[in-house]
Amino acid sequence: MIITTTYDLGDIVFVKTDEEQKERMITEISIKSPNFALYLLSYGVNNSWHNELEFDREPNLEKKFRNA
Repeated sequence: MIITTTYDLGDIVFVKTDEEQKERMITEISIKSPNFALYLLSYGVNNSWHNELEFDREPNLEKKFRNA
C-alpha cells in the first residue's frame, strides 16, 4: 500500500498558533489510517505532534510582527 502525505520529512513548516512563528522541521510522520497522518515537528530540542490542519508552509506574518 502506498500512502501519499501532504508534507514530507525535512519540510520546514510553521504552527499556526505559535505566537513567534518559529520554523519547525518535520522529523517523523506517523500514519494512523489511510486518510490521517500525524507529524512530529521539531524546533531545536523541542518536539510536538500535530495534524496537518495545525501548521502551514508559510508563516503567519501578521501574528509574528504583532508579537515582535
